Amino acid sequence: MDSTDGPERDHPDLSTMAPPFQRITIDGRSLSGEGIIRWAEDLCHRHPGAAWARAVRDTLLELTTGDGALTATTSGTTGPPKTYRVSADDLVASATLTADTFGSRSGDRALLCLPCHFIAGKLMLVRAFVSGLDLCVIDPHGPVLDRLSGNDRFAFCAMVPQQLHRALTDDREQVEHRFATVLLGGGPVSRAMIGSVQELSTRVFQGYGSTETLTHVALRPLNRSAGANGMDEPYTALAGIALGTDDRGCLIVRTPHLQIREHVTNDMVDLLDARHFRWLGRIDHVILSGGRKIHPERIEERTADILGRPHFFEAGPDPTFGQCVVLVLEGRPPNEAEEQALMERLATVLEPFEMPRHMRTCAALERTPSGKLVR
Repeated sequence: MDSTDGPERDHPDLSTMAPPFQRITIDGRSLSGEGIIRWAEDLCHRHPGAAWARAVRDTLLELTTGDGALTATTSGTTGPPKTYRVSADDLVASATLTADTFGSRSGDRALLCLPCHFIAGKLMLVRAFVSGLDLCVIDPHGPVLDRLSGNDRFAFCAMVPQQLHRALTDDREQVEHRFATVLLGGGPVSRAMIGSVQELSTRVFQGYGSTETLTHVALRPLNRSAGANGMDEPYTALAGIALGTDDRGCLIVRTPHLQIREHVTNDMVDLLDARHFRWLGRIDHVILSGGRKIHPERIEERTADILGRPHFFEAGPDPTFGQCVVLVLEGRPPNEAEEQALMERLATVLEPFEMPRHMRTCAALERTPSGKLVR
């Protein structure tokens, strides 16, 4: 199945339409004008001091006042966070493309379980306005299933991988009952997780995108329900988006639906054609060892579930090979027996040239506010 398949839609003439963020449905209640703001203030009163609730309120205020533009901030994993001002036209175009891709219909129930400090959470609110989704808003911290009440079934939900992993661990049957489609983003998806969702009736996709592209511009199906034929499905660009690479082998994304038509990334890819690619990793992180290019993110897909603690791989100097693989572990240094056991586990999933030659530990690995590891 091509993940870009979806019903034909009439796209609005954004130059002549009324301000787009005037009416939203939350838990079956149609809200507009001051009703939206009253709901947002009530959310903050019901969750006093909660930063996530204030972020929902502030996003709704931005959308429903002024020109409907939003302020968006990058996560900060690859440098200092950057702030962008995103026009209402771009927000509507992005939301419309998502609706086309997933076949969203007015009245479909959708779940917002991501923080609205970042673009992924903000865009869930935008999609509710634009597509007429009936939105459920919950605290994004803690187990998702514990935050749900009643017998809701959600047509669409965006999550980070850790949220889906916890939900599957807590109650796999409830995940299948609650969610028709789950879109994963915001972090790597381990091969163990991909294996765990193969027989899930819920469609599970992984999105590729960024703050600059207003979340996903390409998708890969992760399980059979979503149309995957194996564990290593490539990404497929959404309708109208074209792909290319620069002389570094990094992905170029052409987005005719947005005001900025081209985005040059630092993501190294295996470009299969103008619409399909396999992601290799960030060029900033590549390890050049003995003439081989080793992408630590690809290694981490295999090691995420076997070491028992947070970790990542990076380059270190090597007198023979130029660079070598270094394992960075969170927590106390392992003793000799623990280190030997750890290396034996790594050897079951890594090639010999990928094995770390050195190891270092940090009491606590640095993370962004969204929970991503900072290398």
